[in-house]
Amino acid sequence: MKKISRRRTASRTSGRRWTRLNARVGPADESLTENGGLVLVAELDRALSVTAALDAGIGPFKERDRGLSGGEFALAMAVVQLTGEDHLVGFDRLRADRVGEGLLPAPVPPSTTAATLAARFGQAQREGIERASAQVSARALAALPVGERARILSGPVTIDLDAKDIEVFSTRKEQVIRSYKGEVAGRVHAAHWAQAQVVLVSDLLDGRSDGRSQSPAQIDRAVDAVRAAGARGPVLFQGDCGYYAGKVAEKITAREALFRLGVPRSRPLWRAVAPVHDDDWIDALDYPAAQVALLDYVPTGWPEGTRVIARRVRYDAAELSADPRSRRSRTVGRDQLALVLDGLEEQAYAYSFIATNEPLDLDQEVAAAEWEFRRRTKIEELFRDTAHGAGLNHLPSASHAVNAMWMWGALLAYNLSAWLPMLAPLGAARRRISTVRRLLIRRAARWTATARRHELHFTAEAGQLIARVLARIRAHRHPSAA
Repeated sequence: MKKISRRRTASRTSGRRWTRLNARVGPADESLTENGGLVLVAELDRALSVTAALDAGIGPFKERDRGLSGGEFALAMAVVQLTGEDHLVGFDRLRADRVGEGLLPAPVPPSTTAATLAARFGQAQREGIERASAQVSARALAALPVGERARILSGPVTIDLDAKDIEVFSTRKEQVIRSYKGEVAGRVHAAHWAQAQVVLVSDLLDGRSDGRSQSPAQIDRAVDAVRAAGARGPVLFQGDCGYYAGKVAEKITAREALFRLGVPRSRPLWRAVAPVHDDDWIDALDYPAAQVALLDYVPTGWPEGTRVIARRVRYDAAELSADPRSRRSRTVGRDQLALVLDGLEEQAYAYSFIATNEPLDLDQEVAAAEWEFRRRTKIEELFRDTAHGAGLNHLPSASHAVNAMWMWGALLAYNLSAWLPMLAPLGAARRRISTVRRLLIRRAARWTATARRHELHFTAEAGQLIARVLARIRAHRHPSAA
């Protein structure tokens, strides 16, 4: 708190008197908080019964039923990362904020206790978080306008599969290993629901773990999650070349879903694309100088109905390099690249391939499928958002269980930043975690208690925004909420 004294002086320009504030720093005021917007998280928990759903999904994880429950701890970890903390010591910092912590449905544990509790979470408990998130997503989606809710729940469901390496600098951390890039890393494998923009399932494995071997189990969990969230439309999985495997395609078709998977360039594909006549290529959507075509090629051992879409992009000779590290040059056929580099050809085509089991009968359907696959960037935004907004840019512990729970804290923070605008829209586009934190969470406030009335006092602009969002959240309170 600052003690303020006033001194009146005369302005040299206008002659009017004005007041300059002379202040000195006084003792700390525990009624102040920098996280006044946590009242919205607490109200979101009441409206959607987040903690109750997490408790039901996680189940008991301690021998004695005392202290924090599994759901309370999982939500506390998500809140710590939502406020911008990027290490376990963030628990201590939030605990020091008496008002901010007091707004939450349960106390925040110290960092040492948080590490101990996180180590108790195994694979079964983390899959329980996935099931709970699907239930909460269903409640949040029910608050959307009828048209938007129907589009998400009744329309096509797109699930993107992808992985992200998290580099660390110690080989003593559990389940980290040098990736093919030479980095000591753990790898997050996630499935993201593109239309609802929420995380469905995720696993933390070592840096050499392969999506082709890990994704079949995630496919089952992802389909179960979207069905639990109320989605009834056809499911489509998308993944890059790291998920190109017959058993992945078989698992997807066994769940009565469709797939679009990137295909690594190989000799059979170069042979299949060579005889395609120029008249069979059609212009790609929103991609000048690119064309697409359906190949007469089926990968060996893949499910019936699998087809391959090829895309070619024309490049001039000056745009291609002889350096074997050039990514663009590796997309050009070896023979065609040699002709261009020798000066015998002025142009060359770079190719990409997609395997799919969609029934594509018209040229417009082929072009649309390639366009949608090219725009599957929401899961990349997930990794970018959680890395820069929720601390998923490193693994804070030597324990794999603690790091896996840290991963889920970041992903829950991501889902919280998606559920909140479903109940109280903040604009047409989905807001990043850092934006939600700046607009709503990290808002300075003062806590007052007068005549049995407790109030949070914000600045005028922040108070109006938070009061409006708070009213919208309370209007959608779930019937099971206390």
